[in-house]
Amino acid sequence: MKIRLSLRSMVLMGLALVSGAMAAWSVHDYIQGRVDQIEAQARVPMVERVVAAYDLPAGTRLQTEHMALRSFPREWVSSASLSAARYAELDDSVLVSSLRAGDPILLAHTVAVHQQSFSSQLAQGRRAITLPVDQINSVSGLLQPGDLIDLYVSFEYQRRQVTAPLLQGVLVLATGRTTRLGEDRAEGGYSTVTLDTAPEDAVKLVAARQSGQITAILRHPDDLKTDLRAVRGDLAALLGVQNAPPVPKKSPQVIYGNQSTRTMPGLRAQPKNPAASGRSSGLFDLPQAQDLVSAWMRRTAADTPLHDEEQ
Repeated sequence: MKIRLSLRSMVLMGLALVSGAMAAWSVHDYIQGRVDQIEAQARVPMVERVVAAYDLPAGTRLQTEHMALRSFPREWVSSASLSAARYAELDDSVLVSSLRAGDPILLAHTVAVHQQSFSSQLAQGRRAITLPVDQINSVSGLLQPGDLIDLYVSFEYQRRQVTAPLLQGVLVLATGRTTRLGEDRAEGGYSTVTLDTAPEDAVKLVAARQSGQITAILRHPDDLKTDLRAVRGDLAALLGVQNAPPVPKKSPQVIYGNQSTRTMPGLRAQPKNPAASGRSSGLFDLPQAQDLVSAWMRRTAADTPLHDEEQ
């Protein structure tokens, strides 16, 4: 009985050893197969292509943050896909179809947005001049593209301060980088104002910046009249509150013997009414009429100046 049990145990032990060996061989074969597969995949040429960094809806204007790079086996890559060196071709284009994160971005998915240069918005014969707002009162930052303004210049002439209209009806082309009405303004306002002028008006503005102080006054878009009013002298003279004239002294009387009294020849009494002396408040009209600077926008086919039309 003992001998039979020993044989049976030996048979079972042998079978267990064989099974264990077969299992170990199977595991080793599986691991080796995976290693060979990974090594084979590592030997496949890979290339990087531009893909969507995250889900992008149609209408997205592509910027750098919308794009990412992803590696693909070379044999699986579409010929229309873009390499990393060509990502700039997609910059600022607009998606015409939505993409999921990781999808390659193709040129067929986008449409280019062609932006006109700012200079192409100028009419023939016109010039755009940009002034810093520290050299021009910008009406408390309320100016917008499309507004019309009058520019007054203050300067010293023959030891007297003169303020006169420099340019009238000037079209505002841009405030800072905002060139269209309704565009979002940059945070912090704007530091420059770009104006539409004729070449000769641009020269006046350059000279006024160097020798005087420019002030902008907002005007109604339908106001077609120009103003010739200017002022010279100080503010007191303008308001008529300058120092009162000295009290006129009476002419001395001279007695010649038995002749009646008379005033000394050559001395005349001052007029009692100061206004009769021709004293001026400082206001005067310019000798030459001005035209609206941006009158080209409203002129008729006959090219008649606006201030003449009003007359």
